[in-house]
Amino acid sequence: MNTAENYNLLIDKINVFIKKYYLNKLLRGLIFLGAGLFTAYVFITVGEYFGNFNPTSRSILFYSFILLNLGLIAWLVVPPLMAWLKLGNTLTHDQAAEIIGKHFNDVNDKLLNTLQLKKQAEQDNRSRALIEASIDQKIENLRPVRFPTAINIRENRRYLKWALIPLGVICIIGFAAPSILTESTKRLIRHNEYFAPVAPFKFVVENKALSVVQGDDLKLDIKLEGNSLPADVYIETANNTFKLDKDNITRFHYLFTNIQQNTTFRLVGNGFSSLPYEVKVNLRPSLLHFDVVLNYPAYLNKKSETLPNAGDLTLPAGTSVIWKLHTQNATGLLFFMNDGKAAVSPTGKDLFEHSERIFKNSIYKIAPLNNVVNHADSALYRINVIADEAPAITVQEKPDSVSLRAIYFNGRIQDDHGFSNLTFHYTVNPGADKSKEHAFTKSVKADLAQTQSDFFYLWNLKELGINPGDHVTYFYEVADNDGVSGPKKTRTPEGQLNVPDVKQLNDDLNKGTEIIKQKMQSASKLAGEIENESQKMNQMLLNKSSLS
Repeated sequence: MNTAENYNLLIDKINVFIKKYYLNKLLRGLIFLGAGLFTAYVFITVGEYFGNFNPTSRSILFYSFILLNLGLIAWLVVPPLMAWLKLGNTLTHDQAAEIIGKHFNDVNDKLLNTLQLKKQAEQDNRSRALIEASIDQKIENLRPVRFPTAINIRENRRYLKWALIPLGVICIIGFAAPSILTESTKRLIRHNEYFAPVAPFKFVVENKALSVVQGDDLKLDIKLEGNSLPADVYIETANNTFKLDKDNITRFHYLFTNIQQNTTFRLVGNGFSSLPYEVKVNLRPSLLHFDVVLNYPAYLNKKSETLPNAGDLTLPAGTSVIWKLHTQNATGLLFFMNDGKAAVSPTGKDLFEHSERIFKNSIYKIAPLNNVVNHADSALYRINVIADEAPAITVQEKPDSVSLRAIYFNGRIQDDHGFSNLTFHYTVNPGADKSKEHAFTKSVKADLAQTQSDFFYLWNLKELGINPGDHVTYFYEVADNDGVSGPKKTRTPEGQLNVPDVKQLNDDLNKGTEIIKQKMQSASKLAGEIENESQKMNQMLLNKSSLS
């Protein structure tokens, strides 16, 4: 075997030693890490259990324990582990040779001299053969020596007691009083929470939920359970302490009034405090104000208008109403009208819009909601509807006193919003046979755009083409301009006109002649009476004249 091969074997043996050297340091570091971890854990948990530290002190202990163990790992575990994995700085062959020489008496400086001669042979070519011969001789002398045996891993057993003693204490406490470890460990892990001292009694909050709508009241019901109960119980809030009302030995209550924000409190009795409780306040959805846009029916010729904060309304029938509702803390809104209900979606931030067309008197209610509060205060509002009244018509008729062949009509029509038409209707019945009836309709001129209008109409009977014995009925009809439910119509009482036949005319003529005769006889008789009275008066005047 040549010099190079001998030297490589020697280097391999040194490398095995170096690896075992760092493995030994790693095992020792783990033992000391366990000793430090277990010892610190025992002192911290036992101290916290009996000391019942506040959250600040527990936070200091918790993070100190973490930092201590991280420091031990960085000092005792990480460096040897990195070196054992050949990551980072490790022992040089010369340093390893010095350690091996100190352990083996027969090696002394031989190993280090061999390494130095190898370096010298590489630098001095003239004496290289002589130096290599010396190296081969020294390697032969070192061949029986097992370098890794310089490291005795079993020697680490004497350090195990430093880890086993605190570990044994942990086991003893775990069997004898496990709550010391479990309770204190729980409080250390949740170091930023408040843990009340263990009391001989327990506070039981009987409320199903500690939540309330903003501005409402909340009655807090408390029950005590245990052997040694306090006579009085107090409630501590941020800045105040109040005594609870006592119902009996085990039950107390307290009334939170007009709660506006989340409230944290503790219960206190006989020096013991409960865990902190919180009354959660759910923001109340509210209706700040609303505007009403009124779109009137087109036939009214009335412009749309907006009314601010108008709850109760008086409207013409058929008006379209748009409510623009401004809310706070609301994600939804219910609109109730009469027996109906509509869910309204937001159209903008805190803005809702809802529309209805109103035909009758109504009652409506607005209820804002959110994801937590599904009921809210709401007010009732009324809508009074002004119905479109039926039109009115009055007519006076007067026959032509000269010809008796025409009738004059004077009339007046009235309505609240105007008219659509005014017509004159008449029907001619030539006898008892109704199948021969003829109906006629004539349009009458009037100012239909006004709410009141007078009219005049001449009915020329010559144009009717009626014959003796015919029967004529007639009436006027006016219709308003209701564009919602349709025009409403009003008629005048039906008038009648009977055309006499020849017999009726003769009878009427005879009756007229007889009446004339009677009137003439009455006149002749009256004239005779007047003449007699005149003669009497003349005689009286003559007698008076002769006496004088």
